[in-house]
Amino acid sequence: MRSFSLSTAERYAFAVAVLALVLMAPGLADPLEYRRALLVHEPWRLLTGHFVHLNWPHALINALALLIVARLFAPDLNARRQVTVLLAAAMTISVGLAVIYPAIAWYRGLSGVVHALFFAGATLWLANARTWNARALWLPIALLIGGWAKVLLEQPTGELLPQAEWLGAAVVPQAHLIGAVCGTVLGLTFALADRRHAEHRAQH
Repeated sequence: MRSFSLSTAERYAFAVAVLALVLMAPGLADPLEYRRALLVHEPWRLLTGHFVHLNWPHALINALALLIVARLFAPDLNARRQVTVLLAAAMTISVGLAVIYPAIAWYRGLSGVVHALFFAGATLWLANARTWNARALWLPIALLIGGWAKVLLEQPTGELLPQAEWLGAAVVPQAHLIGAVCGTVLGLTFALADRRHAEHRAQH
């Protein structure tokens, strides 16, 4: 009987998911959430705001999404690359919100970072394809098309922070957009690095 095992990348994702749930303890979220007005004097919020959540459904759904995405793309994104995406996306999203959307005063949640991981994995999967065969590549193509359609369609046209009925609170889809862009760029960067590494090995 084949035993179930987790890759290093999946173990890291599990640790992050557990951290997000632990930070649901009373009194921990407020000092850690992204607050634009406090970033200069409390810069840790640029990073920690992505690991705290509004409520338990928010935290559980994001933790589960992280585990699913990390497992899906573990063959293409090793642990080092997944950690790179998580940290780079967290900082990029926070800076992006502060600069591009200064009216957004607060943010909590892993969802923007999970979007970055999703797009990094799907982009790398497609970019590293050895043959451009639509039948063989339908899944990464579908993931990218579906992912971008979801991100673009959810961008607010009226309210700055639309209300999510299932969450019982406002959401920040702008963070998903920034995460998608960041993940796509990182996926292409990883693909370029892989190509250069392969060319170097071929020459030697």
